[in-house]
Amino acid sequence: MTRSNRLLPLVASANERIEESAKAVTAARELLARQEARLAELVNYRQQYEQSASRDQVTRSFSVANSRAFQAQLDEAVRQQEIRVGAVREDLGRTLDTWARLRQEAHAMEQLVDRFVSDERRQADRLEQRHVDDSSGTRTTGRGAVD
Repeated sequence: MTRSNRLLPLVASANERIEESAKAVTAARELLARQEARLAELVNYRQQYEQSASRDQVTRSFSVANSRAFQAQLDEAVRQQEIRVGAVREDLGRTLDTWARLRQEAHAMEQLVDRFVSDERRQADRLEQRHVDDSSGTRTTGRGAVD
């Protein structure tokens, strides 16, 4: 078995890992999009609530206290969602780094296989040329002996 043929299963395995990593990148991007959309919804809802509370000018102290408590809960929900979005963004970055590293490794293996194939072709060509030269030399020697 040639060196290039021995590396082919490794190249195939590397390509499978790249494909799995690409799927992970896609999933991470989708998760980030969902988390960012959720954050946008929360921020929008908080803004709408603040606008409606200021328009209504709640005068009862009980309602004001409830409104402030609810706004504090909304603020905390937004803060927590911002943290989630940041964490998902970091995960996406790590996933992209892994994917890029796997692609580089696979590319390097493919280049090595190409080099091996090229070396093997040159070696086969030299061997074939040697056989041709040997055959030609034998025939010439054979004819010289017959003459």
